[in-house]
Amino acid sequence: MTQRLTRAQQQEVTRARLLDAAETLFGDRGIHQTSLDEIARAAGLTKGAIYANFGSKKDLITAILERKLAADDGAGDRPPGETLPAWADVLGASYERNVGRPEIQRFAMAFVELWLYGMREESGREPVGQWLRTVRASSAAELTELAGDDLPMPAEQLAALVLALDIGVGLQHWLDPEAVPADTYRAGLRAVFGRELRPPGDAASR
Repeated sequence: MTQRLTRAQQQEVTRARLLDAAETLFGDRGIHQTSLDEIARAAGLTKGAIYANFGSKKDLITAILERKLAADDGAGDRPPGETLPAWADVLGASYERNVGRPEIQRFAMAFVELWLYGMREESGREPVGQWLRTVRASSAAELTELAGDDLPMPAEQLAALVLALDIGVGLQHWLDPEAVPADTYRAGLRAVFGRELRPPGDAASR
């Protein structure tokens, strides 16, 4: 016998379907070219479901970014809090494992559109800017906890550089994987930190 979902669980399922549809359509077609009606149809729901759960396209954008933050925080794949080289090495290994996952590529395509939207529309700038600030702040806090003052540059700047590597390598890798393999990210971390990191076969990267 199938267990019936509670109202809260049903709402979560509805929100997830709408966010999946919006993320896919934003990435495939762009934000301006995607209507709320199209998002609702792609999710198999009504336009009223969007207004009931989000209210507007801007709220959908914010929710997509917040969901990505929550997924990253709950992934259980964070580097161990031991040393800076171990942190960077596990980060690189995780990147190589996950960069090819369909949901990662789907978010990346949507993020490019969200970034363009924020560059062109002042009203869309804050959600993307806030997401980037949150990611950088989290990374800077980890770097400071691990190495304190023993960093090649201020933690905030280093966090911005690590994020730039993450985004930049990914965008190039998806278009031209032979020229820009996924381990370019790990090599970039080695160059940024100026330290010898563990090789890919080490226990910390398995």
